[in-house]
Amino acid sequence: MSKSAPILTLNLGSLTSGDPERVDLFVESLRKAFGQTGFLFLENHGISQQLIEKATRAMHAFFTQLTPEQRSKYIVPGSHGQMGYTPMNIERAEGAATEDLKHFWHTHKGECPDVEELPSFTLTQQMLYEEFTRVYRLVMQGVALSLGLPGNHFDFLEGDSLTRALHYPAHDNPQDDDAAIRRGGNIVGMCAAAHTDINMLTLLLAREPGLQLWHEGEWMSAHITNPNVLIVNVGDMLEHLTGGRYRSGKHRVVCQPGLERFSVPHFGHVRGDTSIVPLAHLGPSDLEIYHFQTAGEFLLDRLAALGLLSKE
Repeated sequence: MSKSAPILTLNLGSLTSGDPERVDLFVESLRKAFGQTGFLFLENHGISQQLIEKATRAMHAFFTQLTPEQRSKYIVPGSHGQMGYTPMNIERAEGAATEDLKHFWHTHKGECPDVEELPSFTLTQQMLYEEFTRVYRLVMQGVALSLGLPGNHFDFLEGDSLTRALHYPAHDNPQDDDAAIRRGGNIVGMCAAAHTDINMLTLLLAREPGLQLWHEGEWMSAHITNPNVLIVNVGDMLEHLTGGRYRSGKHRVVCQPGLERFSVPHFGHVRGDTSIVPLAHLGPSDLEIYHFQTAGEFLLDRLAALGLLSKE
């Protein structure tokens, strides 16, 4: 049984309150959370429970009622898994020898396929995407302030963010033995091996246990049940931009025996031409580690490492 990770809870209403003291408290707490664990819990996010329930029901139906052949109609050729459906055993953790036991659907601001068998599916996923985007923009304003930048710094740099409807089918013998895998690797039966996210920030809607954060040399649970709380974590691009001052928290998903798992992460991105060179005003950074110039260059490198894009 893993310990609970020491994750700070922030109230989004403090950032949007207009009260300078509450805004400063939010920004300082964000700076502390992202510097210590790379994770925070965000309450008062404002996404309606009604929308969450509708989108969740539609997601469950897509993954459990449609046959593999029906779902496969919604693979989008040439999208490299960035739109529509990605089947089982495609994505893998960076450096892994075995693909993760999951399949998923990606929604972004472009036109996504309509699922003819489930008329409400694409619409509710798009609505959820728009709500996640709203929250992402607000949190990024807090990030900007925490880095000594104008609050609207990232407003003009927003890129092709993705909302992922994610399903881990039940497995009789899920694994959690990290001694059996190399760093970033995977073994059959682990839902998602240890990894960090590519993007700037991830917002996660998840009610079932399984998510674990690597902190101070051990795996710790990062689990919430309150629908008014999202999990937020730093991605590799934001760690890169801060020269490692904000931590892209390594995490994994360990499923429970015989139980399937659903979750909805939103991967917040900036435009591909956005510089992720470490901010000079934060002080010296190790440019051998943080050597990428743009978000687009970084993204292409990581998509290839995940098996979603050929390096040729």
